[in-house]
Amino acid sequence: MINEIILNQGVKLVDVHSTNDLNDTDRAILIEKYALTNEILDYADDENERARFEYDEITDTYLIVYNVQNENNKIADISQRVLPISFAIKDQQLFLFTNDATHYLKDYLLAAKDHLKPEAKKEIWEFIFNTLDQISSDYSDQISETDVQRNHIQALIKKHHSSERQILDLADLEDLTTYLNTAINGNLTVIKQLELISTGNVKSLHLNKAAREHLHDSLIEIEQIKNQVDLTSDIIDRISNTYNNILNNRTNTTMKVLTIYTIVLSIPTIVSGFYGMNMKLPVADQGWSWIFSLIVTIVIILVILWDLHRRDSL
Repeated sequence: MINEIILNQGVKLVDVHSTNDLNDTDRAILIEKYALTNEILDYADDENERARFEYDEITDTYLIVYNVQNENNKIADISQRVLPISFAIKDQQLFLFTNDATHYLKDYLLAAKDHLKPEAKKEIWEFIFNTLDQISSDYSDQISETDVQRNHIQALIKKHHSSERQILDLADLEDLTTYLNTAINGNLTVIKQLELISTGNVKSLHLNKAAREHLHDSLIEIEQIKNQVDLTSDIIDRISNTYNNILNNRTNTTMKVLTIYTIVLSIPTIVSGFYGMNMKLPVADQGWSWIFSLIVTIVIILVILWDLHRRDSL
């Protein structure tokens, strides 16, 4: 579905919303009416496309593929938590390519009219930079939520209330931070490319001073987000390693206790086995021989426990 929305004087938003893939009808309209190329549309329609910045000199069209979060941040498939969306800029027209899970980006563009200064609204790139800032803010919120979940798991581990549920939750957090880290690094690369080109001699991407400063601020913000997700990912990895060490230590302790019990409980069986044999043994013919066997058993058990304690103390 294609909708045209006037953002400001001379700046028009073309909202291209697809449920899944771009259908043939919309593709034909974008090619015939708006003169977009099949190459641009293929990039914009690829749900596995990496974050990138492209410029088509022939049609004077810019394409930005950017990673954003799924509107449903509780979706079970963690690989779908981060999805690509695309911006295309041609002849003061801003094309936004989204699907059902990322269509909320349109609201960010519309909200930019309330945040931008009057002179900034005349610059189509300002709408994009403002939207990129909102996307970065979303990532910051997601990372903060991840930190809360990580702190909860860490508290349970410290209280020795850990279980298989915490192991699975911790694995999910590791997977999520991996996807977030990859998405943010891709977005950072795009912002760096934009800043590099905007400070060069590409006339068609000439930005005024305010727009360049806005782009630079966006770069600083996403670099901070990258540092934030790197720190979160590192902490989760350390907690996971610590958790594994704790589980291994518990297993070793359990095996040690079981081994001690096995040794101790085998002593009475050995002693009674000897005295149950049909052979002459010391004091076996005495009425108090059973007391003697108990004393021998207890002495041997105490000696073994003392030796185990001595070895453990070394």
